Amino acid sequence: MGGIKTSVTIDIKTINPFEIKAKTNALAELAQLDTDVLSKLAELSKSPQAITQLKTNFPMIKGFLSN
Repeated sequence: MGGIKTSVTIDIKTINPFEIKAKTNALAELAQLDTDVLSKLAELSKSPQAITQLKTNFPMIKGFLSN
C-alpha cells in the first residue's frame, strides 16, 4: 500500500548548531509513527510534568517498555 509523502518546514530552536542534526533525526523518526501515537506524544509534550518525568526517569521508563 502506498502512502502520501510530503515535505514540511519546521523552525528548530537550538542552543548550539550541533543540536540541529540530533533534533532533525529525532523528528524524522517521529514522522514514521502512526497518527494516533504521534498525537499522543504531542499531547504529552505539552505537560511539564510528563517532560520532567521523561528527563528524570528515562532509564526506568525505557527498561519497563523494552523487551
